[in-house]
Amino acid sequence: MSQIWRRARAAANPVSTAATGWWCRSALRRMLTGHGPTARQRQYLRARRQAAARPPSAEQVSLMRARAQAIDDLLAQDDREA
Repeated sequence: MSQIWRRARAAANPVSTAATGWWCRSALRRMLTGHGPTARQRQYLRARRQAAARPPSAEQVSLMRARAQAIDDLLAQDDREA
């Protein structure tokens, strides 16, 4: 009996996951329940995700390298003192 239930759950899980994902992102959820982001909030979140996916500029890269070098220098000083 458990093998039958295991197969049934394995078949239902992808469908359930897809339906849940659709419901969480749907405007119908907002309309029916009043919960969830508005269209403007979704647009804002989408823009933030796209901005985060952009590669860093040359200026940002040089700043990150300078910070990494400063951290390495501080750690090297700490190692010499110990």
